[in-house]
Amino acid sequence: MNKNPFEIRAEMLQLAKEYMDQQYHMNIQFAENMVAQGKKTVEDIQSTYKMYSMEELMEKAKEMYSFVSKKD
Repeated sequence: MNKNPFEIRAEMLQLAKEYMDQQYHMNIQFAENMVAQGKKTVEDIQSTYKMYSMEELMEKAKEMYSFVSKKD
């Protein structure tokens, strides 16, 4: 089944979201482990809890789409 460009872009956006969600959760887990081990304080890791922006998500999707659209 051939997908049209809209379907491919939608799929790349979904993949980018899943990737960034996984990265976010892994960063949170790592930061919480560092706090539990006494290596970092909650204040040290507050920036870790900042969710990615829509611009960052779109940039990741564009990066993934450019890989798909390459002709080589």
